[in-house]
Amino acid sequence: MSMPKIRSLRNQLVLALCVLVSIVGVVQGVSSYQLSKAGMSALLDLRLEQAATRLYSSGLAESLPAIPARGSQPERDIVVTVWKDDIETPYRSTEPALALPRDAEAGFLTTDVGGESWRIYTLREPGMVVQVAQRSRVRHELAQARSINTLWPMIVLVPLVWLAVLLVVRRALRRLTRLGAQVQAIDMTHFEQLSTSGVPTEIRPFIVSINKMFERLAQSIEGERKFISDAAHELRTPLTALQLQADNLQPHIAPGNQARFRELQSGIRRSGRLIAQLLRLARADAALQPDTLTRVDVTKVVVDAVAEVLPIAMKRGIDIGADEMASAHVRANEADIGIALRNLVSNAIRYTPDGGKVDLSVHARDGMVWIEVVDTGPGIDEALLPRVFDRFFRANAQIEGSGLGLSIVQAIVNRYGGAANLRNRTDGQSGIVASIGFDAVP
Repeated sequence: MSMPKIRSLRNQLVLALCVLVSIVGVVQGVSSYQLSKAGMSALLDLRLEQAATRLYSSGLAESLPAIPARGSQPERDIVVTVWKDDIETPYRSTEPALALPRDAEAGFLTTDVGGESWRIYTLREPGMVVQVAQRSRVRHELAQARSINTLWPMIVLVPLVWLAVLLVVRRALRRLTRLGAQVQAIDMTHFEQLSTSGVPTEIRPFIVSINKMFERLAQSIEGERKFISDAAHELRTPLTALQLQADNLQPHIAPGNQARFRELQSGIRRSGRLIAQLLRLARADAALQPDTLTRVDVTKVVVDAVAEVLPIAMKRGIDIGADEMASAHVRANEADIGIALRNLVSNAIRYTPDGGKVDLSVHARDGMVWIEVVDTGPGIDEALLPRVFDRFFRANAQIEGSGLGLSIVQAIVNRYGGAANLRNRTDGQSGIVASIGFDAVP
């Protein structure tokens, strides 16, 4: 079943508002265009009416030439024809070849004359008829030229409004983006409440709900952590007593039962190591106390970790050492860095066959200090790599372990906002490259 496509809320808002603005702009532009054409037509009609009235009232009709030169008048100009009751032909005309309809009613008329459309205003007065006409084509050109000018503001403003919409929506959602980044930064050791300051009213109930969920989740995780810690503490004492009793009992075990008794002792020791790992995990998951942080020399931590496992490595013929040690420091609890590194080194020793090699190195890059542990073990199936930091997960059930070592590493790294990763070697040899990174300090 295909998953529904997740679309950006910002893009949806911007698109919807831009479409709305565009529709309003088009409607407004068309309306302005039509109104402008109508207004221009009315203005041209007024011009015809005023021209006719003035010709009659001021006697200018008498001053028109009786026989004007034919075809001398520009076609964009108006045509004037004056009729008198006792004369069949035009008394005065600026274009005698144009036969305007003398019997037209007073007022405006649009009709065809001489094969083209004319707009004619007829003024009927006692003894005289004054007609003023203009080509409809010329009127249309004039009206269209003026009306198009009204579209320019819309053509310019609509893109500007699009830009304004984009900026306004981006600014309005900037707070949500910051909240998203804040939520993404939250992990099991940092349950920080989201601030509702400056959050839109519609989003505030959602933020409050998230905060309540965080509160319940923090309580649940704290309860789980406390249970693990308490259980480990409670189990450690009887297991220690059981180990002492077993050690005291060993001389009294019959020779034939020594092998089975050693298995019992081994099981007790495994249980003790598991409880110790559970305690470390509970401490790694606990909230960080700022007053415990110090400037930690990473090189010293690496040297101490190597020295701790060196006897085991020598016994199995494993070559362990450091090939590159950059001077670097981090601000942390030194014990935490040591536990994380020792878990990585212990894993490398456990999975590296006798006679193999384990190399440690320290690099400083991009403001972080990286500690790498490279072994020559069998590596891990690529399909299992995403699960290596899960609690109680073991990539190889044939090798003894609790499945908590890498979980403790991940918890410590998360505690300091660092990073941890595990990958197979890509240099032609089998093995694992395990690395942890923390923010560097001067």
